[in-house]
Amino acid sequence: MSGTCRVRLALGLVLLGAAAGCRSLPGPPSLLDGGLVSSLPLPAEREQAAQAHALYSLGIHHELADEYDLAGQAYLRASELDPGNERILLRLASILVLQRRTEDALRTVEQFIDRYPSSEKALGWLAAFYGSTGDQERVLQLYRRMTRQFPANPLGWLQLASATARQSPDTPADVIRILESGLAKARPPTALRQELVRLHLARMRDAADEPARRQARRSAIARLREIADELPGDMDTLFALGDLLVRDEQLEEAIQVYEKIERLQPADLQVKQRLARTFLAMDDQAKAIAVLERLAARDTGSANIHFYLGELYLQSGDAANAEEQFRAAAQASPEDPAPWLRLAALQAELSGDQAIETLNEALGTMPGNPRLLEVLALIHLGQNQYAKAEKLLAQVWQTLSANDPDAIPSNLFFYHYATVCTHLRRVPDAADWLERALGQEPALLDLYMQRVLTGTPSFRQTATRVLNNLAKRNTAFGAALRANLATLYLARENPSRAVKEFKRALAIIQSDPLQSDVLTPRFHFWHGVALDQSKQTDLAVEQFETAIRLDPDYAEALNYLAYLWAVRGERLDEALRHIQTALDLDPENPAFLDTLGWIYFQQGRYEDAIDLLQQADRLRPGDPEILDHLRQTLDKLDR
Repeated sequence: MSGTCRVRLALGLVLLGAAAGCRSLPGPPSLLDGGLVSSLPLPAEREQAAQAHALYSLGIHHELADEYDLAGQAYLRASELDPGNERILLRLASILVLQRRTEDALRTVEQFIDRYPSSEKALGWLAAFYGSTGDQERVLQLYRRMTRQFPANPLGWLQLASATARQSPDTPADVIRILESGLAKARPPTALRQELVRLHLARMRDAADEPARRQARRSAIARLREIADELPGDMDTLFALGDLLVRDEQLEEAIQVYEKIERLQPADLQVKQRLARTFLAMDDQAKAIAVLERLAARDTGSANIHFYLGELYLQSGDAANAEEQFRAAAQASPEDPAPWLRLAALQAELSGDQAIETLNEALGTMPGNPRLLEVLALIHLGQNQYAKAEKLLAQVWQTLSANDPDAIPSNLFFYHYATVCTHLRRVPDAADWLERALGQEPALLDLYMQRVLTGTPSFRQTATRVLNNLAKRNTAFGAALRANLATLYLARENPSRAVKEFKRALAIIQSDPLQSDVLTPRFHFWHGVALDQSKQTDLAVEQFETAIRLDPDYAEALNYLAYLWAVRGERLDEALRHIQTALDLDPENPAFLDTLGWIYFQQGRYEDAIDLLQQADRLRPGDPEILDHLRQTLDKLDR
């Protein structure tokens, strides 16, 4: 028998448009008219049924041989002998369709339904047929009839819901209403509830706002609770219920659900992890740790368990046990770099040498691993061992490039390489690596500057040369590089050069407006500082005002401008409003308190001033400017 013939038979109702074409097979001797059927000594009714069955079997044989005319004849005679048999009727209808006698097939089934209105299978066949033709309205009518006549059958409700969804995909509410209606009638209703959960989750994902998401989520939870009652051992349902309860912040009930799963599947890692996370969400780290300790006791060789337990210990502040668990995870999975890296990171906080030892141990099982080498380089960098760090980073780059010329290392690799080369005073190399870093992530320039501004004077000097080198050849980041150079010159107490670099940045932006994102409140603030320190106070005021206009809560800019006015004895009322806003944002800032005190001094409010200046002095003892303001105020009070 050919495979095609098998498929045709197996598809049944789906064979709506197929044509004959399979090779005919020789059939057996006829079982009719004097054959086997007529020889059976049965009562009339039973004999009729037996003959119908034999004819049905004969029809199947002919159908397998692609002898559709003979099959149809056999099914027709069988149907005449057993007119109420749905199975025979539907085979006959299917053959008529295969013979492209669609009208005959429909008439046959509809007549059968008229005679036997309780035939659910016949209605289903008819609905499937009209569905294949695209007549969705007729399909809906038939499925509605099925739910009216056979309300206890959940399949009818599901089919009606599915057909409604096909006709109106943008109205899931209609589908939900159909399924909700079926819940009270269908037995069992589990399948309907499962479909409702799926629809509610879809609505939750598509909801435009949180109230709608919350409503859909709680509807899904309600149905999942019902399914869990009907199918108490269904893990998928319990996991879904627990996870949604967590998302809905119903943590106590989520714990109960997860604990039920744990009782049913005590070795399941996923439920242990969910229990642990939920206990953590409830700020109960002790119970979270206890959950994973129970699992670790059962499976001492599981790297995942030890790793997760290590994380929990670390979150709870127990570094010693965290280190022990990360070590156990590394031993359980020695070729996985993750536990080694986590262990080394923890050790590096206390002892760089110990971290180096751990990473070298890991490299013994994973020689040349780029991530391990990079982290080892960073530890040497932290120990100011720049030559060792550079050697390791060069090895990482060589390994990656050899394996894949287009390889992209970690997000910070280029930044780290630029930093190391800056420390080694290899200016062109540092500029090259920094340029690569900016091409990967422009925000890394801020990270580089943070390190530079907190570094030694020598490091800042070299970094200045690096940025100048890069600014001369990179046009895409020209404005940002010049702005950061200006900040760097300010840190090196060269305000006039800082003003020059700010002007260069503005000139670049004028010629390339795409770089105007550099014009942040921070840019205008530091430009104002540079102008003020260069004795260009009027221009400085304009920059501070621009910074405040862009960010009304820029406390440092509010304070600096207020202080400028206070020193000049100008616009004191406005200065007072600015500094009060700044203090609302940072009430314990000694610089802000000093500014307010000096405004009061300029207004002749010496008693108010002295209180603020003394408070500023307590917060920043020994500050020369605060002490000078305090001395002048005391003189006014004759103290």
